[in-house]
Amino acid sequence: MQRTRKKGSAMPGGAIYVGRPTMWGNPFQSRRWGHAKSVILHDRWLQGRLGALSLERMDFCPAEIEALYRMRERVLTGLHHIAGHALACWCPLSSKWCHAETLIRMANVHADYEKFAA
Repeated sequence: MQRTRKKGSAMPGGAIYVGRPTMWGNPFQSRRWGHAKSVILHDRWLQGRLGALSLERMDFCPAEIEALYRMRERVLTGLHHIAGHALACWCPLSSKWCHAETLIRMANVHADYEKFAA
C-alpha cells in the first residue's frame, strides 16, 4: 500500500511502514539510482547477490559496505516479524517496482523457516 501525506489519512491497523528511516527502508536511494534500479539493487542485496566488489564499483566506501552488510543481517533475521502484514511505503501504486514486494516475498519464506525451526 502507498503511504500518503493527504490530510486525514492514516495507516490501517496492522500495517507496517517499510520506508526510511526504518530498518526495512531501501538503502539504495532512487534519487541516485532511479526508482527501478534501486528496487532491483535492493532485491539483489537481500538475496546476497550484491557483493563488496560490486558495491565498491558503485562508489560505496568500505565503511558503507560494512554498514550495508550489518543492515542486511538485521533485515534478514527480522523478516519473519513482517510476514502476513500489509506493508506501506512511498512507491507509486502505478509502479511495478517496489522494494516492499521483495520484503513480502522474502518475509513469507523466512516465516516458514521460523515455523520449522521452532
